[in-house]
Amino acid sequence: DLTDSSSFQRAKFWVNELQNCEEGCRIYLCGTKSDLLEEDRRKRGVDFHDVQDYADEIKAELFETSSKTGQSVDELFQKVAEDYVHFTAFQVMTEEKGVDLGQRSGAYFYSCCHH
Repeated sequence: DLTDSSSFQRAKFWVNELQNCEEGCRIYLCGTKSDLLEEDRRKRGVDFHDVQDYADEIKAELFETSSKTGQSVDELFQKVAEDYVHFTAFQVMTEEKGVDLGQRSGAYFYSCCHH
């Protein structure tokens, strides 16, 4: 909640918990209620630069969204989906494909050289 400074502290706590449980996971910080800031900038309780510095520090993506107006919601979900697709493709490309040397089926085993 961009209008509540304590929400940033709670987010930091949960990011820490997440990093302790799932090392290397992707993190997306989502500041909500950005529509309230458009009405009155004085309502901002979380400094943008503090959050951006923190996001850079933890290598997170940062979005300021509004569920009321839909601001940046599509972009957030698009980024999550793109990252998932790229990560999954990378994971498939880098999986080790081993060879079972004990396997006794296939053309090689029944070739002319193995009587």
